Amino acid sequence: MSFLKRGRKEDLLSLATDLGENPAPTFSKIDLVSLIQGNKHYNEDDATLMLETVVAEREERLKMAAENERKERLKMELELEKLRTTSDGSANPKHEKPSCYELTKTAPSFDSRNGDITLFLLLFERQAKRA
Repeated sequence: MSFLKRGRKEDLLSLATDLGENPAPTFSKIDLVSLIQGNKHYNEDDATLMLETVVAEREERLKMAAENERKERLKMELELEKLRTTSDGSANPKHEKPSCYELTKTAPSFDSRNGDITLFLLLFERQAKRA
């Protein structure tokens, strides 16, 4: 009996409905407890199990609602980030990396009279890998 007094009002309303009663939402907890105990199908053990089931269902609904809210918030943040990148992308593209190395300036020029072409090509390849 004391387990009913510790229950939440919404859980007691649901339990009374499950027992076949028609409680008004304006009933107080004391009225709900007396309504449940006065039911012809009331059995303390069964009522305990039913109340535990009602509480578990309510907690599961709350978890699902919180999870859905978290997913929705994440979806909205992702959409906002997409909008930010597209609006920033038109004025200043972040993904386009300007060439910080110009190979014509960093690679040595080849002197055909005194230079060795293989050495020049090796140096050019190394400079190109760095860039």
